[in-house]
Amino acid sequence: QARPPVRPVAKAFPAPPPRCARLVAEGLQLEAKAAERDRAGSGAEAAFYHNRASAKLTEASELCPEGHPDRQALSDLVQDLSLRIIYLESLGGAPSTTPLEEHVAECSLIMDLSAASGTDDQPQDASIMELLLKSGVSGSAAELSDLGWRLVTGLQKPAELRVFVARVLAADGRRRTESATDADVDRCAQAAASYAALFKALRIAPWVELDIDEKADRIDVANRYQEEGVKLETSGELQAAALLYSRAQALFAYLLNNDPRAKYPKVKEMMEQRVVALTTKVKELGGVPGAS
Repeated sequence: QARPPVRPVAKAFPAPPPRCARLVAEGLQLEAKAAERDRAGSGAEAAFYHNRASAKLTEASELCPEGHPDRQALSDLVQDLSLRIIYLESLGGAPSTTPLEEHVAECSLIMDLSAASGTDDQPQDASIMELLLKSGVSGSAAELSDLGWRLVTGLQKPAELRVFVARVLAADGRRRTESATDADVDRCAQAAASYAALFKALRIAPWVELDIDEKADRIDVANRYQEEGVKLETSGELQAAALLYSRAQALFAYLLNNDPRAKYPKVKEMMEQRVVALTTKVKELGGVPGAS
């Protein structure tokens, strides 16, 4: 009588310590963020998260018991991540042309990660700054988003924050006034808890103005202030709208008394009407006519 086939017995491996599983879970979460930004073309941010993932997974690999297959799998993944990081950093901000999958292979692990809880994905401040600098994050390269803002603030370098703020202003058709100081920018930047808060604060900052050609006709400039005020009011940004309406009102009032064209009845009437209408609008929005 033939014997039934012998089923192979699964080899038992020593269980990795809890800290190892926790580090793997944290590392894979970070790598998921890195992959998302990598595929979206945000190379500097992707490199930053690849670096953080690599640090977690390197430590996990060292804690994984000898002979456990995940030890080698984690080591291989770290090597792949290192290759990708070197590639992204070599681009100097240029877009990636090599897919992530060509550098980082899929990693299969057998350890149980379900018990990995209480993750602590908070590296020390010095480690954060080191990784940020190594990944090429800067005020001139970070994307204009909440993540970009948080990465730049993580550098703890006021000069980089000012560069980032200047880019936010330029993207919004604005700029610093000639009288603005670095201290003005620093106070505004340090008080902003998010990119949205920064954007809103810049819209109403007294040291910010529309980026208008210095040689532009002053009536055109006043009209531009009023038009921008209408846009802001329509979008619900009433405080910022009141500020621009006030600047338009102040400029029309100045032109009424100083522009040679105001001697023409129709031009004078137009300016007077604008001053009255804008004064009313500013008051309706809770602003102060003539404030800058």
